[in-house]
Amino acid sequence: MENSQMLESKTTFFQRFKKVYKKYIWGYIFIFPSMLIILLFKLIPLIIGFIISFTDWNLLSSPEFIGLQNYVRLFSDPVTAKVFGNTFYYAFLSVPLNLLISLGLALALNQKIKGLSFFRTAYYIPVVAASVAVSAIWVWMLSDFGMINTTLNNLGLQSVNFLHDTKYALTSIALVDVWKNLGFNVVIFLAALQDVPEDLRDAAKVDGANGVSIFKHITLPLISPAIFFTAVMGIIGSLQTFDLVFNMSMKHEGGPARATSTVGFYIWQNAFKYSKMGYAASLSFALMAILMILTIIQWQMRRKWVYGEE
Repeated sequence: MENSQMLESKTTFFQRFKKVYKKYIWGYIFIFPSMLIILLFKLIPLIIGFIISFTDWNLLSSPEFIGLQNYVRLFSDPVTAKVFGNTFYYAFLSVPLNLLISLGLALALNQKIKGLSFFRTAYYIPVVAASVAVSAIWVWMLSDFGMINTTLNNLGLQSVNFLHDTKYALTSIALVDVWKNLGFNVVIFLAALQDVPEDLRDAAKVDGANGVSIFKHITLPLISPAIFFTAVMGIIGSLQTFDLVFNMSMKHEGGPARATSTVGFYIWQNAFKYSKMGYAASLSFALMAILMILTIIQWQMRRKWVYGEE
C-alpha cells in the first residue's frame, strides 16, 4: 500500500514537472543569454571582488589574506572620511537640483509651443555627449580666462577660481553634473506628465481650482512614481560619480587639497595608482552597503508619498 502511494506521488510530481517544463522552457531559453552575461560579468566579479577585499594585493604579487584589516582601516583613514563627505555633499546637492530643474523644464515643454521637438532634443544632447568632451568644454568655460569669468569681469565683478578654490571646486563640478544629466529626467517627467488624464484637470478647473492647486493635488501625485524612480537612480548614480571628477579636478588628482575627491575617484586611486586592490575593493563594498541602505530607506518611505502605494 505504501509503495503504491509513493509511486503515485512520484508519478504526480513528474507529471507536474513535465507540465511546468513545457510551459516555461521557452521563457528560460530566451533569458538564458542575459542571465549568462549577468553571471559572467556581474555576479562572478562581485564574488571575486568581495574575496579580494580581505587581501593585500598589489597586482604584481600573490594576494595575501589579511582578514578584516581593510575594513578596519576604513574607519581610521582620514582620507576616507573626507571622500565620503565630499560624495554625500555632491549627491545631495546635484540630485535635488536636477529633480527641481528637470521637473520645471518638463512642465514648460509639456505645453503646446512652437519648436517643442527642438527643445526636447536640445536638452537631451548633453546626456548622450561624451563625458570627456563635456568636461573639456566646462573646464575651459570655468577657467580664469573662460567665458564665465570674462563675463564677470565685463560686469565689473571679480573672477572666481571655480576649479582651483576649495570653496567652489566640488560645487562647480556638481552643477556641471546637473546640467549634463537634466535631459534624462526631463524625458521621464515628460512621459509621466503626458499620462496625466486631461479630464481630471478639466474637472478641477470647473470646480474652481487654480493652476497651483491642480499641480499640487492632481499632477504631482500622479507623477510621483516618476519622481521616485528619478530620485533613486539619481542618488545611486551621483554616489558613484567618477568621470567628471577625474576630468575636471586639478591635474586629475581630486584636488585642490582633495576638495573634489569622491569615493569612486578614491577607489580608482587605490586600485590603479597606489596598487592597493584589497583596500579599493573594501571601499567599493562599503559604498555598495551605503547604496543598499539608502535605497531600502527610499523604498520604505515611498508608501508615504508615492501615489498608488499602500
